Amino acid sequence: MSFSLRYYSLSILMLSALLVGCVRAPQYQPPSVTAPTTWKNSTDTTFAAPQNNPPPATAAAAAELPQQPAVPAWWSIFQDDELARLEQQVLAANYSLKAAVVRVEQARANVTLVNSYRSPVVALNPQAFRQRLSAYRPLPIVSPNGPQAITQTQFYLPLNVSYEVDVWGRLRRNVQAAEADRQAAEEDLRTVQLSLTADAASYYFDLRGLDAELLVLDSARQARVESLQLTQARNQAGVDNEIAVRRAETELANVDAGIVEVRRQRAGLEAALATLAGQPASQFALLARPGQLSIPRVPAAVPASLLARRPDLRRTERQLAALNARADAARLARLPTVQLSGLVGPLASGLGDLPKVTDSYTYYAGGGVSIPIFNGGRLRATQQIAERQYDEQAAQYRQTALVAFQEVETSLANVQQSAAQLVVQQRALRSARLAGLLTKERYRAGLTSYFEVVDADRQTLDAARLVVQNQANELSFTVQLIRALGGGWE
Repeated sequence: MSFSLRYYSLSILMLSALLVGCVRAPQYQPPSVTAPTTWKNSTDTTFAAPQNNPPPATAAAAAELPQQPAVPAWWSIFQDDELARLEQQVLAANYSLKAAVVRVEQARANVTLVNSYRSPVVALNPQAFRQRLSAYRPLPIVSPNGPQAITQTQFYLPLNVSYEVDVWGRLRRNVQAAEADRQAAEEDLRTVQLSLTADAASYYFDLRGLDAELLVLDSARQARVESLQLTQARNQAGVDNEIAVRRAETELANVDAGIVEVRRQRAGLEAALATLAGQPASQFALLARPGQLSIPRVPAAVPASLLARRPDLRRTERQLAALNARADAARLARLPTVQLSGLVGPLASGLGDLPKVTDSYTYYAGGGVSIPIFNGGRLRATQQIAERQYDEQAAQYRQTALVAFQEVETSLANVQQSAAQLVVQQRALRSARLAGLLTKERYRAGLTSYFEVVDADRQTLDAARLVVQNQANELSFTVQLIRALGGGWE
């Protein structure tokens, strides 16, 4: 009998090992992504080409991601103290960011939960019951008076223990999946941090661009007021007609309308910044600060290897690792499971007898193997679903990488072309101002009509507004490049 039991157990283990060999998955490797060897829109393409494999920080749970992921203080390259204070407010008070932090905490708690299934479960289950056994039960106690019913009272204090032996590593795979989920949540937090700080910087520079544009409009308004006074004086002196006065009034009103529109746009940006900073829009104010916008110099060579820092790519890869571990766990769920259980504790008919451990205690120890035979294809379907989810995420990972390359190329092109455009617009502004001065001199000398003055003033104002708008755009494009590179190029 003992030999038969050993033979039966050995047969089960051999069959299980065979099943493991049939469904065992290869070691996880993130999908390969062909990264560009050069940036088409970079002014310097002599940097070393990146390897066509995933970033080291995302390779198959080999490296532990930081416990407290934080976006680098990339905004320091702009050397703007007010921007730095605003970014700190966003990181400290934004509610979307707080929600991302909570998601990280949930993921960490889930790791503890999933890992707990690899430990024994120990529970103390005190019991007390009273029962009456029928006189006509099987194997009754027969007395001279015939079968007798029995009433029993029992007090039981068992300590129950159960434990699943992770023979094939299914529970370990679930822990690996939870760990990858935690890392993905931390990368998602970093993604939110980068996105929010980049949005705040973009709004801030757009707002400062509007401040600079208001300065241009205020200067133009002063010039329009002086032109109106001049035409009125010339009309009263009979040198000019009323048409020039009305045109001067029209130009002044157009500038006033432009000022109102810019202030409206500024109010919207200020409200958006308030929301990012976690404050009610009615209680947030950013004082106007007109002046020259400082544009940092983007390095000529931007190495493609910096894409390894993009948190959205790292998050997508970690999600892929989690799905791979769950697919493996689904495969292993089709194998036999080994469960050990037992209990120990005193059993007595009276409470006073429970402390008599030597004579009153009872115990049980055993184990079993559960072998799936037929379940309507449930386990196979679960495995197929997990594998298809992995394939879907792998395609999403490659798509995210392509979008990342697209964003870098687009941002590089925007920065370069806006810088070139600014040079041309500044040249146009210098020419427009010179033309305006010459036209006004000719008008005062009576050599030309006021219509030419109006046209020259409009060209000068348009050129000046385009210059400050382009400066703000170049700053925003620089922020977009920083975001595309995962938080700077340093």
